[in-house]
Amino acid sequence: MTRGLLFRFTVWIFGFALAMPAGASSLQVSPTGLELSAAQNADALSLSNTGQTPIRAQVQVFRWRQIDGKDVLEPTRDLVATPAMLSIAPGARQLVRVVRVGSASTKEGSFRIIVSELPAPSIEKSKAGLSFLLKYSLPVFIAPLEKSDTARPSLSARVLGNALEVSNSGGMHARLSQVFWVSADKSRHELAPGLLGYVLAGETMRWPLPAGTTRGNGYFEAVINDDPNASKLQSSVAP
Repeated sequence: MTRGLLFRFTVWIFGFALAMPAGASSLQVSPTGLELSAAQNADALSLSNTGQTPIRAQVQVFRWRQIDGKDVLEPTRDLVATPAMLSIAPGARQLVRVVRVGSASTKEGSFRIIVSELPAPSIEKSKAGLSFLLKYSLPVFIAPLEKSDTARPSLSARVLGNALEVSNSGGMHARLSQVFWVSADKSRHELAPGLLGYVLAGETMRWPLPAGTTRGNGYFEAVINDDPNASKLQSSVAP
């Protein structure tokens, strides 16, 4: 490999922090997600530098949709973050305001804030050394104007080819974790011990399944959002 080539390892973090090697810069972001009420126009993130060297970071906001079973991020002006570019001294903390510009909607709004650590100017200039760069992807949800019984997840699941497809016809996102396939004999097959992912309001999401996991009759169950108990998902298994 060419001497002096810069290796940049970008860590994509979905709402949680990852421990980095000693000596690496330490960008921390809290909280790991935001939920704004329909009447709330702004909230804030706290970015801190727990390392011993200055950090530069960029904050970007995207509308979050799910198309053909995949996450899609689109440019938006309905939600902005300021400052969008910042520098944090060692041991310092910086607040980033997240402001809603668009008007409230009857549908839950879904966004993602991407916080990216940028390479130090000295590394950019020299193109030498080893650089670990952190990237956070944080969910942001804005509650609809009028809450009702429909402002909650309503999920159905099925096996489509070698994937689990979950549709949400409700008016609120669903965060799925601790997902199991429960066979007709009540044996349980773990698909995701932790977070599997999100299904946005009115959207459909797909995840690959281990081969042979869902043989025969049965159903999926998962922990949804902050419910401490697992819920059975209405399911059908393709032949």
